[in-house]
Amino acid sequence: MNSKLSNWTIDYPFYSGSLCLIIAVVYFIYKISIKESFKMRDYSAAGWLALVNSWALIFMLLILGLFLIFE
Repeated sequence: MNSKLSNWTIDYPFYSGSLCLIIAVVYFIYKISIKESFKMRDYSAAGWLALVNSWALIFMLLILGLFLIFE
């Protein structure tokens, strides 16, 4: 399975980069629409970590998609 995914990413960088960008934009729109508070007192430590990690995932997908498209 990993070799098929790696080969698809290498053989079709534009399509895989576009897929990453689409996923990132959809997830970004979802996160904006639920209107979460960014006050740390509203969350537990694990909840705050999950919030930060979800935003980090969005930005990493954006960077990966742009990298694959312009590679």
